[in-house]
Amino acid sequence: MDILDKLFSRELNRRTGERAIKIDADKKASQKNRAKSLGENALKASNGNVQKEKPKTSLLHRLDVRLPWLKIVAVFFIGLVAILDLLDLTISRVYDPYNKISIAPMSKHVRITERNLEGKKLVALTFDDGPSSETTPTLLKILQGRDVPATFFMLGYMARNNPDLVKQVKKAGHEIASHTMYHQNLIRISAGAVESDINEARTILTDILGQAPSLTRPPYGNINDAVRKNVGTPIILWSVDTLDWKYKNTDSIVSITMSEVSDGAIILMHDIHPTSVEAVPVLIDTLRDAGYEFTTISELAKIRQINLTNGTTYYNLKP
Repeated sequence: MDILDKLFSRELNRRTGERAIKIDADKKASQKNRAKSLGENALKASNGNVQKEKPKTSLLHRLDVRLPWLKIVAVFFIGLVAILDLLDLTISRVYDPYNKISIAPMSKHVRITERNLEGKKLVALTFDDGPSSETTPTLLKILQGRDVPATFFMLGYMARNNPDLVKQVKKAGHEIASHTMYHQNLIRISAGAVESDINEARTILTDILGQAPSLTRPPYGNINDAVRKNVGTPIILWSVDTLDWKYKNTDSIVSITMSEVSDGAIILMHDIHPTSVEAVPVLIDTLRDAGYEFTTISELAKIRQINLTNGTTYYNLKP
């Protein structure tokens, strides 16, 4: 009996131990699974709280997202500039003190490369003493609106003060010539001073335009041997003096011109006087009504087959 009790007790202890081991193992496994689950949940929570780093974007992209209309405005502006460039328009602020001159809209340069001038009476409009930032731009509008080329005899110091305007005159198809540097009376200064004055003006115009002026008009039309020797170009005077600087009146300017004009005439005006500029459209229309057409000095000489020579004075270019 004692033996049976011992065997039973031993078997009970063995089974109790196995059960305890299994319970302990299950407990550890449960704890391990729970810890794993808690870890995964914590990791998920952590990942949920951490924001993903946004990719870097350019300023243009951010503007496009926040201000989508800005792209439309930019495209429209670029297109407008391209169209204006194709039409060859000049974008500039033009001073018009009168605000009453009716002209055609600007669509191209004034210069017409193919013109039928056969059988027509021709004159050359010339303007002295500029360019002036206050009056020359308005004159350019008038000439361009009426398809009239002209010759500008520019003072060196005025050109130096307005280089962009000089280029604008050239770009519009007009001829640019020298009126000396400081508008001195050349017959009252030394030969050395004459040479210096003429050369300084030539240098300034050459630097601005990339080529030297091919014509010169001495101030007041005064000429002597020193001028002829040093001028280095043909000397262009005039056959019609409008006296625009004196009368400053449209009716007077037109009346004087029409009483003295003839085929091949060189007409003297000044683009520094507002009243002279105001008279130009009326003068152009009146001359055209009388059968005249307009050219530059060099073009008129070519049409008339006149070889302009340095140091020689020309008052007109008649047939």
